[in-house]
Amino acid sequence: MSPRVSVVLTTFARPHLVAKAVASVLVQTVRDLELIVVLDGPDAETERVLRDLPDPRVRVRVREERGGQPAAINTGVALARASWTALLDDDDEWHPEKLAVQLRAAESSASPEPVIGCRFLARSESGDVLWPLRPPRPGERASEYLFCRSQFAFGEGILPTSVLFGPTDLFRREPMSEDLVKHCDIDWLCRVDRLDGTSVEVPFGEKPLAVWQRQGGRERRSNQHDWRLSRAWITRLRERVPGAVTERAYAGFLLTWVSLSARTERDLAAFPFLLKEALRHGRPGARELLAYAAVWGLPLDFRARVSQAMAVRPRTA
Repeated sequence: MSPRVSVVLTTFARPHLVAKAVASVLVQTVRDLELIVVLDGPDAETERVLRDLPDPRVRVRVREERGGQPAAINTGVALARASWTALLDDDDEWHPEKLAVQLRAAESSASPEPVIGCRFLARSESGDVLWPLRPPRPGERASEYLFCRSQFAFGEGILPTSVLFGPTDLFRREPMSEDLVKHCDIDWLCRVDRLDGTSVEVPFGEKPLAVWQRQGGRERRSNQHDWRLSRAWITRLRERVPGAVTERAYAGFLLTWVSLSARTERDLAAFPFLLKEALRHGRPGARELLAYAAVWGLPLDFRARVSQAMAVRPRTA
């Protein structure tokens, strides 16, 4: 009999971290699951750690060579036996009820193919903050939920890889883009959102259901800034997949996500370029323009303190 949920966990050369991620899967209240751990290339130490696990629900697949996170996810999805698949990065963790909440939301959704996120703790040296700040509105496009502002605090709409849960068939029909070195999760969300019968939903309780690690010392793409790469990604997505990114979302991504990377890189030439690009090819809102002014007009350390002051903290650790 097939399991109810397949979990695809991708990893490479992080045996000390992946063991904690695996443990957070195996204590899920949804017991009828399979855990497919995909090693993105030969990795003897991680293989040894995983061999020591006595749980028969764990399956390990070692790729012959490294292909990056999107390729590793696609490898795991191809092996999934359940109707639903959940993704997990090797340095993140889940609350025991995470899959149960998402499974209930998916099975009760009015959408034929719902993609379910969840609230999570974004953990950094500054402490834990609770994201996303709101669920998607009815009919709201995924690109606008992710990139546009209705408030000034960061984290309004954000769904990293480790909270994504959806139909296995959808992950197979619309695989992760293997040529991307960054943004594969939001790229996937924007692409599937344009399909008939698909919706992006976030069950919205106060309790966080996952921990997303954002410590600056960790080697992960979300901690690395390259504004040119990010701008090239969204421009290419917009051209390659019509309808995946709205004009407002395009401007919002340039004025907030990309601009913050450029400001962190201290590339002042990006200031007029990104504003011109957003006005010429997008439809920026007032809040995105104000956020852009704050990114470039406020000192980085002051802006960071303001952002921390506005952050929503969990009531309990």
